[in-house]
Amino acid sequence: MLIDTVIFLPLATAIVLLAIPRTAHNALKGVALAGAVATFALSLAFINLGTSVAADQNVPWIQTLWTAAYHVRVDGVRLFFILLTTLVAAVSIWGAFSYDQPERLRGYLCLLLAFETTLLGVFTAADLLLFYIYWDLMLIPVFLLLTGFSGTAEARRAAWSYLIYNGAGGLVLLLGIVALVAHTHTFEPAATLSLPARTAWWIFAAFALAFAIKTPLFPFHAWMPPTYTFAPAPVVALVSGVQSKAGLFGLLAFALPLFPQAAHAWAPVLLILATAGILYGALAAIGEQDVKTLVGFSSLSHLGLVWLALFAFDMTSVPAGILMIVSHGLIAAALFLLLGFIEERTGTRDLARFGGLAWQAPRLAVFLLIAAMAALGLPGLSGFAGEFLILIGSWQTQPVFTALALVAIVLASVYMLKLFQGTMHGPQRLGQAAPSVRDLRPRELALVAPLLAGIVFLGVWPAWLNDRTPSQVTAAAAVTRVGGVPDSPHAAHTASAARKAAAGLQMQTARRADGMVAEAGS
Repeated sequence: MLIDTVIFLPLATAIVLLAIPRTAHNALKGVALAGAVATFALSLAFINLGTSVAADQNVPWIQTLWTAAYHVRVDGVRLFFILLTTLVAAVSIWGAFSYDQPERLRGYLCLLLAFETTLLGVFTAADLLLFYIYWDLMLIPVFLLLTGFSGTAEARRAAWSYLIYNGAGGLVLLLGIVALVAHTHTFEPAATLSLPARTAWWIFAAFALAFAIKTPLFPFHAWMPPTYTFAPAPVVALVSGVQSKAGLFGLLAFALPLFPQAAHAWAPVLLILATAGILYGALAAIGEQDVKTLVGFSSLSHLGLVWLALFAFDMTSVPAGILMIVSHGLIAAALFLLLGFIEERTGTRDLARFGGLAWQAPRLAVFLLIAAMAALGLPGLSGFAGEFLILIGSWQTQPVFTALALVAIVLASVYMLKLFQGTMHGPQRLGQAAPSVRDLRPRELALVAPLLAGIVFLGVWPAWLNDRTPSQVTAAAAVTRVGGVPDSPHAAHTASAARKAAAGLQMQTARRADGMVAEAGS
């Protein structure tokens, strides 16, 4: 089926690369790029799916006391994660052509392609066992890329931090899944709605902790700064632009629909952590001099907005959170690739050593300006569309947390202008290295252009994405709002009763949400 082709084509391409001599650099590059671009082209076919239609494949796998299946699906939520993955992966693999150790290029490209397959596996998995397998498998390519292909001791230390944190998160996720299956006897998540409230409360906590580490959410982000700083630009573009969305996908696809009352019980804690991350990430970015670490902390702040959107439980904020997920993936990938180009040319990431690059590299300056303005929320670009709709929706239910988040929106202008002006304007501080700074090559222009085009497209027409968000996603927000905040894990309403009550609320609020989206899109 088409789903299997999209998932495994990158891995098949990596296997083909192993049959090509490592010295045949042009052949390696051509095959790798062809496989990545073909995967993206095939994934575009899923756009034709309606919001209530899914491409589904379910093959029985384990049929004992516990049942599991090879169950993959592409629906209205998974579609956006798949398109983001295939686009960013194609761009990152193209960006890897400038890897400075040609004799090791084959292994580098193979691991990037294998990483893409694991990401696609996570975003298509509809069975919890399959989801967990891909969840842990995607750690392996990143760890090997950091330890074997970065070339620095700092990157190797970052690799162990990445592996320990995310490996621990995976064990917590496994614990939650096992606890769930012990009650339901199946890895198919639809059977979990009859769980006792106390059990659902603890299982949701396990899921949320694992997802908070992966995304990451403050204060579980300690692996993020060194990984984003010392990983090669194509690797960090995939990790920040795509893999960091895996936790948010897990919330949308599994945790929120399965445990609506437990989600509401944990919402106050998660809203506090999200707001703390929004403010801490913005303040830390202002104080950073390493340009990649600066963008890393800005990602912590922006992803905190998505957590705010999801746990505000508003009919507008939840689909706006999906828009912000896609927007941030495009922006982060573009910024890290552009900063990688600058590091290749100057040999430094220290903001204090830059200045005046716009005179020598005007095309680079223009591209960096667009990405930076999108990150700070300039109207007409995707960053503004996502933030605006999140703030409108979350204000309806969480005005205090939303007001605090607004402070970080202002701070984003500070650190992004610091990044752009510090690199592109002012006196030249590179000394003798300044004359050697080249502008973007045609290949570099071509690989970043699709990301910037997506940023502009979603900024001008955010309704294209919001209109394709299935009603089940917004209904999940309504389910949790109807149930109220339980005083304890023992006091929750059943999820089935909440779903019945949510139907009426969804009909009442859908018109308001559609009107806001249409207004933003116009």
